[in-house]
Amino acid sequence: MDNPQSDRFRWAVLALITFSHVIGATAQYGINTLAPFYQQDLDLSRAQIGLFFTAFYLGMAGLSLPAGWLADRLGVRSTALGGHLLLGLYTAAVAAAPSFGWAFAIFLFAGLGYSFLNPASTKGVMHWFSRAERATAMGIKQTGVPAGGVVAAVLAPSLVLLAGWRIAFVGLGVINLLSGFIFWFLWREPAVDVAQAEPAAAPTAAGRPGSWMKQLLCVSFGTALLLVGQMSLLTYVPLYLKETAGLSSYWASQALALTQLGGMVGRVGWGVVSDRLFHGARKVVLVLIGFLSVALTFALGALPGTPSLIVVLPLIFFAGVCMVGFQGVSYALIGEIAGKAQTGAALGMVITINSIGTIFGTPLFGYIVDVTGSYSTAWQALAVAILVGIVALSVFLKEPKSDSLSATARS
Repeated sequence: MDNPQSDRFRWAVLALITFSHVIGATAQYGINTLAPFYQQDLDLSRAQIGLFFTAFYLGMAGLSLPAGWLADRLGVRSTALGGHLLLGLYTAAVAAAPSFGWAFAIFLFAGLGYSFLNPASTKGVMHWFSRAERATAMGIKQTGVPAGGVVAAVLAPSLVLLAGWRIAFVGLGVINLLSGFIFWFLWREPAVDVAQAEPAAAPTAAGRPGSWMKQLLCVSFGTALLLVGQMSLLTYVPLYLKETAGLSSYWASQALALTQLGGMVGRVGWGVVSDRLFHGARKVVLVLIGFLSVALTFALGALPGTPSLIVVLPLIFFAGVCMVGFQGVSYALIGEIAGKAQTGAALGMVITINSIGTIFGTPLFGYIVDVTGSYSTAWQALAVAILVGIVALSVFLKEPKSDSLSATARS
């Protein structure tokens, strides 16, 4: 950046955006972290627990396009505040749920609130960071999501031991309400919008009318199946470890933090790989992540019925690196395909399509386990689904190239 004030301040702004994601994700991942505690109380099957994520992502799908449009027009500050307030109120309301149906409806409304956070934060990164650092910045920003999962995995079970799972949801809701006002107070816009100063994309990318929409659809399909892998992993790891490895509900929930830590490593690490090793290329990194995800998921499916923790814990960590860690690179790609002015709407469209995949894919994983009595079968089916998405992405996606990127690659 040419503006020294922006250069000094942008990392503080990125920390604020990341903090917003940490707090928002504690509500989202309270669903799976607390599942071993509320499953018996609400008399739920594995498929029904998966349907709670369906409800959450149904809410995201229902409002992501309008939320992206609002982020483009109202700005980052107002959009993020509204998201945290809705998310906090409805997360706390889960405490009053007497049955599956009530909890499903409340999680749906919580998803409506969460839908505001990604378009707002992604737009913020697009404003503050140039393409040369954008995937790294997006990766750091997106570490807030698995970091929120780590916070939920560590904090929520402890709250359960003190006051029960209902009070744990209240606690997760309250910190979201507070963080919304903190974000509103601290947010600043950049003195110079770096996205406006960047060279235009080459005609083969987003330059032709309608071309960027086709590319976004390619990204949406491939990442939707990776996201199904992510949410199946994060939803069912606690139950998988409890039912196959013999861990208690508390330690099975704590072990989920290992997967989330892998996601934090992946979101920063893959961003650095994309920006530095591949000179800003995104597609090759997403394809690499996808094939690694397929291999790791097949490995989980190949484990015996009672897996050794020495084997399974490293697998769920590296699965987190890949299946949770891909989103920083994918969000950078989405912003670069659509351009700064349409980043919010473009991300809203992709999240909508991704959410549809999660709506059906996550409970389907649980249903396969319910019907077959085998997690191995479900892991193997998941690996095949991810493979289909990555092959489609590698064949059909044409990544945009900027003049500055081409110059970097030649140097």
